[in-house]
Amino acid sequence: MRPIWSGHISFGLISIPISIYSAVEASERVAFRLLHRKDHAPIKYKKFCSKEDVEVPNDEIVRGYEVDKNEYTTIEKEELDKVEEEEGGTKGEMEVLQFVEFGALNPLAFDSPYYAAPRKGGERAYAVLRDALNEAHKVGIVRFQLRTHPRLGALIPGPSAIAVESLLSYEELRAPSGLPLSSVKTKPGEVKMAETLIEQMSSEGWDPTEHPNTFRKSLKKLLASRRRFRLEEGGGGEKPGRENVVDLMEALKKSVGQAQSKPHRRAPARKRGAA
Repeated sequence: MRPIWSGHISFGLISIPISIYSAVEASERVAFRLLHRKDHAPIKYKKFCSKEDVEVPNDEIVRGYEVDKNEYTTIEKEELDKVEEEEGGTKGEMEVLQFVEFGALNPLAFDSPYYAAPRKGGERAYAVLRDALNEAHKVGIVRFQLRTHPRLGALIPGPSAIAVESLLSYEELRAPSGLPLSSVKTKPGEVKMAETLIEQMSSEGWDPTEHPNTFRKSLKKLLASRRRFRLEEGGGGEKPGRENVVDLMEALKKSVGQAQSKPHRRAPARKRGAA
């Protein structure tokens, strides 16, 4: 595994050097590339001005934000970076805001899973935090910058590792009030029968290996019988998506290194539990 973020978990006077790693096995996901049916050449995308019908270089592109219906304003990258820096706290710091019961989290807010692992010198403090969270049946709510964006996250302890789940903000979640829900009153007998069925179908624990990705298995079986060919990449232009991911990872590692070389400063104090 390669770390995608390195820094410190900080709470009280404790600072634990860690790195976080993606908990998702990307190779197990079903992914396709778009190819030209005629010659199997990869499809690439270019950025065109819809008005002038000409390709636009990156240095002539700005971000537009819709402030009202069909009304936009623009923001420069430097302005966006400044807001992210001010609101994201100290780079390389995962600040613990509070500890809560795991049941207090809304699973709908779970965004992306990661693993946190200690770096040199942080092994004992990491183990103490992991065991203390397990004993207390608590999770830590943290704030940190991931890929320059300030994020909320949850430190979720496991038997050996602490997981980090990035969280969506409450504003991003839709309320169920807009759903076509009825106000039908249930009958006690119906509820009791449903409880009996739930009890019959209940087990001591859930084993995810009993529910493999059958779609991927069937797809691999289908593709195994197809003729194979090599992609001939065209010269110039953007690299294919997979190589762009590698370039992005390298850029992130360099950014983390630059952040670590700057003087460390504490994030502004925030109210307990503030989002």
